[in-house]
Amino acid sequence: LKPFRLKLRDPCRQTLPGAQGRGRRTGVGSAGQLDPQSYAMLTFLATWWPALFVVGCIGLISLVDGSLPSSQMWPPTFDLTGTRAKRLWTDPWFLGCLLPMLAGLAWIKSFAARHKLSSEETNSMVWWMVNFFFFHTASDILSGYFQVMPNMTEIYLHMNAAHRHPRWHDERAVLDAGYILELVFEVPLAAYVLYLFARRDPARYIVEIFACAVQMAGTVMYYSPALAKGEYNCWVTYADRSCGVVWIIFPFILLRRHVNKARGSGGGEKKAKSVKAQ
Repeated sequence: LKPFRLKLRDPCRQTLPGAQGRGRRTGVGSAGQLDPQSYAMLTFLATWWPALFVVGCIGLISLVDGSLPSSQMWPPTFDLTGTRAKRLWTDPWFLGCLLPMLAGLAWIKSFAARHKLSSEETNSMVWWMVNFFFFHTASDILSGYFQVMPNMTEIYLHMNAAHRHPRWHDERAVLDAGYILELVFEVPLAAYVLYLFARRDPARYIVEIFACAVQMAGTVMYYSPALAKGEYNCWVTYADRSCGVVWIIFPFILLRRHVNKARGSGGGEKKAKSVKAQ
């Protein structure tokens, strides 16, 4: 009997739709290949996952009943009457962040199609757009620092009990320092990176790496004290920290992306000129 060998192929190295008719098949049944629909779905997820992340967060905030004491938050209680959702979706603070963000995402979709941007380029623009309007402004600044956002402010009180103290109280000073970092540096940097991407500025990748490094440093500073002291409030605490890991992982993904681009552009004068032309 001939030995049986199992060959594993990288699923990302799929045959594109343009490869049809050249002796290679595409389809679900083809080993190591993806059909056009699967390829389009994976590309969509890789590009727009930050926006989908926002959708999930808003859905959770619209349903979770944060009016209960933290000791009564388990099991999670959801408001299915629509009262809390209506309270959120009719609030001017929330709409002032949501509507410009949706307009910005629609503009990115049009801009990417018009300029034929890669999935990675479009993904970067989506990341900075949702961070500018939702994660930095609507969430941390308006809900954590100023505490004016309905529903979301209550969620922040359950994330960390230090939010119940006045701003710059000793118990929450480290949180407020993180919020000021976002207000003064991270929000303007997100806007600046978006501007550079819109201008197709060659320096956009350098500024993006710097901005993402500031995000990661702020995330470490924000969560480290509570983790070191073993502080825990309720299940929302773990949900918040699980989401916060994204701002640790994505900077490394972005760093790897741009390191590969830099190394790829150093292979010759022709490659360097092509990168500069972008």
